[in-house]
Amino acid sequence: MFMKNIDLDENIILKNNVPILVKDENWIKLFGDVNDRAIQFNKETLQELLKEQVKLESEIGQLQKEKLKCMVMILRVSDAVNNEEKVEGVELLDEYKENINSINEKMDELTFKLETIPQEIRDVNYELLRVTVKYGYKDLKTKEKKLEEVTDEFEELREKLKILINEKHDYEESINATYTFLHGMLGSKEMEKLDKEILE
Repeated sequence: MFMKNIDLDENIILKNNVPILVKDENWIKLFGDVNDRAIQFNKETLQELLKEQVKLESEIGQLQKEKLKCMVMILRVSDAVNNEEKVEGVELLDEYKENINSINEKMDELTFKLETIPQEIRDVNYELLRVTVKYGYKDLKTKEKKLEEVTDEFEELREKLKILINEKHDYEESINATYTFLHGMLGSKEMEKLDKEILE
């Protein structure tokens, strides 16, 4: 069944507080494993972006710790050079300053990447919502049709069951009436004898 493209307002994610779909329990339960290429592609892209975000945050955190260590060492070495006149420390100072410059460059690069990721996540989450809505409506139509078929079959079976219940009652009444009549005419001893001869 072909469905035209879904046109969703891009601000719907902000307006309706739409969560990151791959983290939402209801979305995962309903659409997490559906056999739809567009959903799976966007789901995987979104998961990769979220992993990348965590990785970048972790790398920046590590670089900040390294930078702090370098700064502490610069203070110690500066103190040694100034107060204890240890001239060999000047080379160490330059080394630590170079390290800090290198760390700052890496941090700037990673921070820039980290700042662009939220928009990418929003864009992919929006696209995932769009293809989910498209798939969801298609799935709803299919399931509504199936429900209609099952309901029709259920109604047919219910009618058939009514007829069978009436037949069952008719047979039970007829059997009871016949036994009552024969029992009244023949008595229980004769009935037991005939039951054994005829029915067994």
